[in-house]
Amino acid sequence: MRLVSDGRPVALTHSPRGKPSPLLPDNGSTIRWYSLEVRDSANTDSVVECVKRDFGATPDLVYCAGITGDKAIQRITNDLWSSVIDINLSGAFYAVRALATGLMAAGDGRIVFIGSVSASKGNPGQLSYAASKGALEAMAREIAVELGRFQVTCNVVSPGLIEGRMIGEVPDKNIERVIKSSPLRQIGKPEDVANLVSFLVSAEGRYITGQTVQVDGGLTAT
Repeated sequence: MRLVSDGRPVALTHSPRGKPSPLLPDNGSTIRWYSLEVRDSANTDSVVECVKRDFGATPDLVYCAGITGDKAIQRITNDLWSSVIDINLSGAFYAVRALATGLMAAGDGRIVFIGSVSASKGNPGQLSYAASKGALEAMAREIAVELGRFQVTCNVVSPGLIEGRMIGEVPDKNIERVIKSSPLRQIGKPEDVANLVSFLVSAEGRYITGQTVQVDGGLTAT
């Protein structure tokens, strides 16, 4: 919604098991929805080609697909581990790989991954999630170095506790604990994340790359 308000055309994706958000209806031109299974590299390649054809250019990327799968170490099954890594990390790689050649040829481009403070601040039960988000930060640095000479930037926006669907899965006592340990003593809003993403994909963000920026109310400062 923030990028649309910035006047940017947007290609949005939803899981094959989900559906487009009614908040941003497909208008066939500046807002278009695509079904995407991020764990399927061939499907990612196909969707990227559709977007390039529909919009006439290789798009910038904001990758925010993710699941948690919180379990104690001894209860993490192979399937759960693979699901978290495949969606949170491999899916981002598939998308970047599909877009890289076009961005290099254009000599311009922005890549933003949505990470998590769990990558830098330990939280019991989040081994697979933290591992995937930590690897995402490392991957962003590598992409920034490799694609920088083509004027392509890559950064991670790392939210703390933000209002939304995922917070509904967090016990109230845990939310209160996080609020009390955060310097700003409050939960963040989606706009706090969207504002930074908007800046990083804009011309104003052209000289920032390979960075992880925390949007966490100071949580990782404690």
